[in-house]
Amino acid sequence: MKSFTLKTLTVAIVSTISFSAVADKYEIEEIPTADNFRHSFAKDINAQEFVVGVSRLPTDVELDLTKISPAILQNAGIADIEEVDTLTPEQREYIIQQIANERNSEPQQQRVGVNRSYYFDTTVQSIVPFPANEDQLEDSTDSFFYSINNQNSAVGYSSAPFGLIEYTYTDGEGEEQTSEFFVSDFITRGVWYNNGETTSITPPATDYLGGESALFDINDSGLAAGYASVGVSPRSEERIANCEPEDEDDIVSAPLQVCAWNIWFETKSTGASNIEPFYNPRFGGGRSSFSARRSIYDVRGFLWQLDASGEVISQQELGTLVPRNEEDDRDFSSYAFAVNNNGIAVGQSWTYHPQRGAIRMPAIFVDGEAVPVTEDEKYFWGSAKDINDNNQAAGYLVENLSGTLRNTAFIYDVDLDELTMVPGFFTGSSTIIHSINNNGMAVGTGEIEATLSNVRQRVGFAYDSTDDAAEFINLNDAISCDSPYDIVEANSINDNGVILATALKQEEYQDESGETQTREVAVTIKLDPVDGELNNCRQEENQIEREGASTGLFSLLTLGSLGLLITAIRRRAFLKTKKS
Repeated sequence: MKSFTLKTLTVAIVSTISFSAVADKYEIEEIPTADNFRHSFAKDINAQEFVVGVSRLPTDVELDLTKISPAILQNAGIADIEEVDTLTPEQREYIIQQIANERNSEPQQQRVGVNRSYYFDTTVQSIVPFPANEDQLEDSTDSFFYSINNQNSAVGYSSAPFGLIEYTYTDGEGEEQTSEFFVSDFITRGVWYNNGETTSITPPATDYLGGESALFDINDSGLAAGYASVGVSPRSEERIANCEPEDEDDIVSAPLQVCAWNIWFETKSTGASNIEPFYNPRFGGGRSSFSARRSIYDVRGFLWQLDASGEVISQQELGTLVPRNEEDDRDFSSYAFAVNNNGIAVGQSWTYHPQRGAIRMPAIFVDGEAVPVTEDEKYFWGSAKDINDNNQAAGYLVENLSGTLRNTAFIYDVDLDELTMVPGFFTGSSTIIHSINNNGMAVGTGEIEATLSNVRQRVGFAYDSTDDAAEFINLNDAISCDSPYDIVEANSINDNGVILATALKQEEYQDESGETQTREVAVTIKLDPVDGELNNCRQEENQIEREGASTGLFSLLTLGSLGLLITAIRRRAFLKTKKS
């Protein structure tokens, strides 16, 4: 019988102390941001303190204004491209954000990848797993590193570079027309990297757009966890079939590849409106801020045994929590996000809620079978994010609290079949555990601002799951009071207690007039534990100056917290403008 407990936690609050007499609990080292990128987002740290992550927002992309929509140019203040000699930094940044692959729905518009994987040993290496050839666009791929093992092998995934093709068809007047489209060889490929060498994972199903695969974790024996496409979903198969003309007289203004890509992009942008608190099926559901991350493919979690060169020795397909319902023609999938040195993987799987329909819930993968951490119907969504070698899995579950979806962190003991819910800094605080080490220390991100708003102040935290009187520690109270960093997310912790985190800080830059300005950027920091105590000298500052370190629920599942932290940056900038 499944054991279910709710831990009573005490928030780490220290009474008034002269901060001059307080030693910090962590010393900070900032990992340099890759050249020509604005932001750096932490992902994982190993025993040697090598680091992997994602750089975001390139500043040196070559733009072809003839391949950018007039609407975007107009919003950037460009009425006539013939009159443009140079772009201002603000114009360049706006255009890049608008044509980024993750939001660019126009296959005839220039493609830009705004995410770049990085690897840090003593210096930062910006890694492009699939460099563009002479017929493809530079800077058109998105790549991510999510994990590094103690053999210094990193894994993640990357999209393919885009190239421009011409397509000729006959219009209704009998005239030949030629159009240009940006296309790529595949959606994504899981990648392995070590010592300058890269390998990739080809998925079982590549019917349309080359299929997709991804790697999210690798253990010390080279067992990698991720997912791969195994077949086209029934609904997508039917929709893509409609891309082909029924007879030779039909006008087809785009090739099959472009039509299929349009379907894929629409599908992957689908929101999970069925889990929204006020969902009403009578009126077609509702808008959702919760991404379902669907695909034209059914994908399955996989475990790949890799050799020392990153080549696949063997593979195991993982199951789903339940079979797909006969009436469900959408993609139905599972995903492996972490694997421990015992070969047990954790992640997520589609399943069904009696009232909400198809939902994604945490899954434990043992011998290829998917096992739930809970079947309590009050939870609508969730994911297992990590598992240590003591077979303790950690992640979050989503429930409706006071009319709003909130995340509650959990720790699940696989051996004991015991689920422990870990409330955050206060009742109703959205909290996610990203990493748990072999000593039971967990780190993640949680809300510290108790308001009714959907957007709340968020901080990185540490939590000792072995302590029955555990304190939930705001990492901003564990560093120097004069630190320039606002820690918004703790991403990884190794067995020595060294924490890898993402923080916001102010940086100076020169505007187009040569004036010195300040802006907020995301940086990767490493927190080394020292013999110190918590302080409270930043409590008032946290309430006033850090009001905007907040988030929605975007990209916490696959892309990490990139969207989360970009949202935080934008909101903080807005708040400062509003106050001034």
